[in-house]
Amino acid sequence: MVYPLLAILIIYISMTIFHYLTEEKKRKEIKSAFSRYAPSNVVNEISHNPDQLKLGGEEREISVLFIDLVGFTRYSEIYQPNSMIKILGEYFNEMTEQVFAYQGLLKEYVGDELMAIFGAPLEQEDHAQKACLAALAMRDRLRVLRPIWEDMDRPPLRARTGVNTGIMMVGNVGSKYRFSYGALGDHVNLGSRLEGLNKMYGTEILIGENTALKLNNSFLLREIDFVRVQGKEEPVRFYELLGVAGTVLPEEMEQAFKYYASGLEAYRSQRWEDAIDLFEKGEKLYSNDKSFQVMALRCRIYQRDPPKGEWDGVFRERRK
Repeated sequence: MVYPLLAILIIYISMTIFHYLTEEKKRKEIKSAFSRYAPSNVVNEISHNPDQLKLGGEEREISVLFIDLVGFTRYSEIYQPNSMIKILGEYFNEMTEQVFAYQGLLKEYVGDELMAIFGAPLEQEDHAQKACLAALAMRDRLRVLRPIWEDMDRPPLRARTGVNTGIMMVGNVGSKYRFSYGALGDHVNLGSRLEGLNKMYGTEILIGENTALKLNNSFLLREIDFVRVQGKEEPVRFYELLGVAGTVLPEEMEQAFKYYASGLEAYRSQRWEDAIDLFEKGEKLYSNDKSFQVMALRCRIYQRDPPKGEWDGVFRERRK
């Protein structure tokens, strides 16, 4: 009886060691693959639950963040390619550190755009707050770096950010040849659209209504507009993210934003003259903000050619 039992014991120990070494190898491979895309705590969690990395996906409420440099193409015509690659690399390093600081997952770099995901692959109840904190940290870090880079004869980089929250398909997307963890869906596209809308209104960070509803008054927001964006029939209300709750704005800016809110109310009531007057008052106090000019011009257009029928206050955006 001793030899069969001993043989079984040896086989069991061998299989246990083999299983351990195989799992350890898999964990190391996962850590190696994800260490450049996620903070260490996320990588450790994924490595202990590798089933999350199978090809496929699931629907989950998450938040996405898009940040894109302003005028990067123009700079690439002025500076040497090697210099621009170095500058872009340092910029991405700084921005990615802010993503990781708030447990976000770096999805990809496309040109001068960065996309990040919050709330996947690990679930986070406060993914909208984390995405907004990351967006503010990116903005503030860029403000610190801008004068330093200018002193080094580098371009004064500025960026626009869009954040959106909603049900998205998340998981490993691709084929047997190549796949990566990412997010798909209408709300992802809207996040990208919000980033682009900053150009129209002269803002830095725009967030969607779904994101705003998740913040529970923990951030300082300013409603900007109610727009039917290109490619979507459902109108979108969106907000400028100004800071965390309690942020003290300069007195002129705070008064200007009050004029904007009152002007927005007059605009939606089709009181064009009142709205124009309020937007112009706001612009005098805070001329750096293009949104006052945009809304005043739109009111003048509607004065000449009023909206037809039952107008819902929604503006149809024509550009992607």
